[in-house]
Amino acid sequence: MDVVLVTSKGMVKRTSVDEFRQQGRGGGGITAMGVGDGDSVVGAVKLGMEQSVMVVTAKGAAIRFAAGELRSMGRSAQGVRGIRLKEGDKIVAVIAV
Repeated sequence: MDVVLVTSKGMVKRTSVDEFRQQGRGGGGITAMGVGDGDSVVGAVKLGMEQSVMVVTAKGAAIRFAAGELRSMGRSAQGVRGIRLKEGDKIVAVIAV
């Protein structure tokens, strides 16, 4: 099972849930995704390899990826561009399909 994270600027990242097992007792949390300046995580969905993820923008654009199309990355990675956004647009939803 994997987690797919998506940012408001269209970055998409798939990471195995095993990567999120906390190693220590520091209590400070763990990094889930590197995020650039002015960007933020919009959503995260748990995804099996037989599923797809759909990303939707405020201006009505959408894109759908099969889980296998996204390569798995470590926790601190920023991900890859999932969709090119028009000026003034942003990601508003991420849905497991």
